[in-house]
Amino acid sequence: MSGQPAFGTARNGQTFFQWEEFERHFDDRIFFAVLAENAIAAPLARKAVALDRELGLQGWFVPENHIHISLVGLGDHDGFPKELVETACRIGSMIVAKPFEVSFDRLSAFGGGSLVLRGGSGSNPALQEFWRKLTALISDSPLKCFLTKSIEPHVTLLRDEARVPKIRERTIDPVNWLVRDFVLIHSLIGKGVYDECGRWQLTGQDDSLAGM
Repeated sequence: MSGQPAFGTARNGQTFFQWEEFERHFDDRIFFAVLAENAIAAPLARKAVALDRELGLQGWFVPENHIHISLVGLGDHDGFPKELVETACRIGSMIVAKPFEVSFDRLSAFGGGSLVLRGGSGSNPALQEFWRKLTALISDSPLKCFLTKSIEPHVTLLRDEARVPKIRERTIDPVNWLVRDFVLIHSLIGKGVYDECGRWQLTGQDDSLAGM
């Protein structure tokens, strides 16, 4: 049993004893993503700073080398989940897809006070197909129970829990790039550390058959 003992007095004057559960804090987050290449990440980092000033925010900026398209989360964990990561890497190696273009043309508030880039309705069909394929493979694997709520792929620029939720969605000049690979990330929550657990090139062929 985790927690600490606590005593109290009920309305009838009788003393009671109970255990209060500690609030659990997790340090390790695992997720699939597309990391933005340097040529894209640098201008996005500058855009985040400009938007922060323009919108009167006091944001925490996503580090330039961490800017990414969020794909699928595999939960927060107390310690590095080795077996989960090994299974996730096997799933990543099963994905067969060609490189594809993405375009983000909307600025939106998102959960947790995040300011994000999104695609408009019906945009990014190749990204949507890739996302659905990855989600389906995870849903049909032992990792199904770790699959966090599936969300639309997006790019987070900064976070400001107090001010960002008040921002109305608007269109922006499109941000486009060619996605050539995707990664599995181990994030140390609150420490600004991203470790790549796996990276897979989008070659359009099954690499397991390439040498046959």
